[in-house]
Amino acid sequence: MTLPMLPAYPESKMRELARNVLHNTLRMKRGENLLIETWNSTLPWAESVVLEARILGARPMLLLEDEETFWKSVKEAPAAHVGHLGTHDWAALKAADAHIYFYGPMDTEREEALPASVASRIGANDHEWFRLVEKFGVRSARFDLGRTSEYAARRYGVDLEKWRAELIDAATVDPRTLQKDGARIGEILRRGREARVTHPNGTDLTLRLAGRKPRVDDGVIDDADVRAGNVVSVVPSGVTVVSVDETRAEGRFLGNITGVMFLAMSDRAIRGGDWTFRGGRLAEYTFESGGEEFKRAYSRLGPAKGRPGIISVGLNPQISSIPLLFDQERGVITFAIGRNWWAGGRTRAPRFTAYQSLRGGTLEVDGKVVVEDGAIA
Repeated sequence: MTLPMLPAYPESKMRELARNVLHNTLRMKRGENLLIETWNSTLPWAESVVLEARILGARPMLLLEDEETFWKSVKEAPAAHVGHLGTHDWAALKAADAHIYFYGPMDTEREEALPASVASRIGANDHEWFRLVEKFGVRSARFDLGRTSEYAARRYGVDLEKWRAELIDAATVDPRTLQKDGARIGEILRRGREARVTHPNGTDLTLRLAGRKPRVDDGVIDDADVRAGNVVSVVPSGVTVVSVDETRAEGRFLGNITGVMFLAMSDRAIRGGDWTFRGGRLAEYTFESGGEEFKRAYSRLGPAKGRPGIISVGLNPQISSIPLLFDQERGVITFAIGRNWWAGGRTRAPRFTAYQSLRGGTLEVDGKVVVEDGAIA
């Protein structure tokens, strides 16, 4: 079996990223337990984390999932056995102070082709995992370099080499700037009553804010995040998100960055979306690509599918083309419909969210400029 692999990277770069994640994102302390999970393709990165953790005085434990064995298991073992975790897995998680997961498997084309019954089995433990890390305050970071592949780059319409370079560079950004801007923008969105997004492409959308607490993903999981249950961070980071009033939205939003639609456990790229809202609901929509898949999914769902969900502002200056992290590019305004309970909203069902992002747009809150022509004010 020939599996996709990552290119070799300088040890200095891998250790720089490890230090940033350990010191800034996870706030590791001497004597704390660190659980590291990796696949073959990202093993060198995980090894750098082990080394830097020991230098820091933390206690690392490394778990490796062999990708070739994983795919043989999917083929030969009963589906129920593939996604089943033992109590020793949960025990390791409960005993950890912090956790790092290097995404896998890397053969994303094969992963995407799995039957729904098998895919759901493999991901069946996700809910329990999130429940436990929140309950026990396990600070957790995920690095998605293992998601990158030729297939995935074609699927998302990005340059693979640039995607990988940005993931690494953006994950080593000093988080202090992200913290400062993120907190300030979050407070404006929390206190504001009305948000308006405009762009020369025809975007002119007005939303009602609901006074809800924002989520600031600034690359740091501090004590306040742990108390609030915000213990999971994707690396790289950099976005301020707030859920909006689900009953108020008027106008148009035209995305100019590849967005994404999430339905249950799957995601699909959507490009060039033109959304029109009337009476607080999505009334008309077209897409340059991905529209047929969107229509098939959207037509089968209940009325909550078209409700306004969240608005966010990106903070990270090193991001410009990372799939699934498009909302974290500095100055990018992202708007989503559908499920938003994770951000303090009221929409839990259906398990559907569609995101569109706008580069070069302007965001005003109660007449105050927060982002102007793509630059954070």
